[in-house]
Amino acid sequence: MDTRITARHFSATPKLKDHVNMRLTKLERFYNGITDAHVVLSVPNTAGLSKSAEITVQVYRQSLTAQDRASTFEEAVDRCVLRLRRQVLKYKDKIRGS
Repeated sequence: MDTRITARHFSATPKLKDHVNMRLTKLERFYNGITDAHVVLSVPNTAGLSKSAEITVQVYRQSLTAQDRASTFEEAVDRCVLRLRRQVLKYKDKIRGS
């Protein structure tokens, strides 16, 4: 899986990049047809939950997307991966059912 990480309005640390890569590789346990992943980490100007993560995963003829906000980037990425896990499993069942 080819992973691209984009950090908007800040510089991502190597520790954060490793965390993102580790979480995304766990998605491959559920479906190994994931070809590309694009992660966008940003700091929006809104009050409250101040970190935002959006992950787009490319599978055969389709893209799956999840986004979330949290107090830390790690928590936002973890929530996005949980949502993507559900989407990947649903997609896998749909493919096998056809």
